[in-house]
Amino acid sequence: MRNRSGKEIIIPEEGKEWLDLGRRIIVFIGPEGSGKTTQALKLAEATGKPYISTGDTLRDLAENDHTTKYGEACRKMFAEHAYLDGGLLLEILALRFGEEDTTNGFVLDGGMRTVEETEDFQRILNLSGRGDLPITVMLLIISEGTSIERLVGETGRNRTDDTEHGVRTRLEKYFFKLEERLRLIAANWRLTPVNAEDPVEKTFLSLILELLG
Repeated sequence: MRNRSGKEIIIPEEGKEWLDLGRRIIVFIGPEGSGKTTQALKLAEATGKPYISTGDTLRDLAENDHTTKYGEACRKMFAEHAYLDGGLLLEILALRFGEEDTTNGFVLDGGMRTVEETEDFQRILNLSGRGDLPITVMLLIISEGTSIERLVGETGRNRTDDTEHGVRTRLEKYFFKLEERLRLIAANWRLTPVNAEDPVEKTFLSLILELLG
């Protein structure tokens, strides 16, 4: 595989750090079933950057934090199938982004789910001391039909909420004001669309080429 300048890129076997992207934050956004988690984990492994999942962070607080306001707020959020208050999410992410392992950047799976979260993202980084890091947002693109096909039925993840109705409901939330969010992202950071209809490895090659382009 070669990048746009013609330099050959050799991808080694999994489990080895081999890709140097410098000090950078890479954020993955995309609809249900687009492979955000899979691609983010592969990129984190390849670069050695910490993988941060907004959802995992909130679930961990809901399950294990019984002493602060964050744990109770997260438990309520999951019980009501709602989004967390924007101010609380800002505080939680600022604390995580400010930990020592993120000095040279990180790979973020999730975030920028609403216009407010997108507008607040730079503020979160500033609060965490990571406001100087450049940001690339990887937009994974698939059709609604692909989302349904990947998540519902025998080939799906077998999650109890992965019914066709459940997936379509979550897709509606993702696409709500998406164009406005993308305009905000493009105006402030590097927005990189990637076709995620292809198999995992081919999609990964495509996003690497974009990152190195």
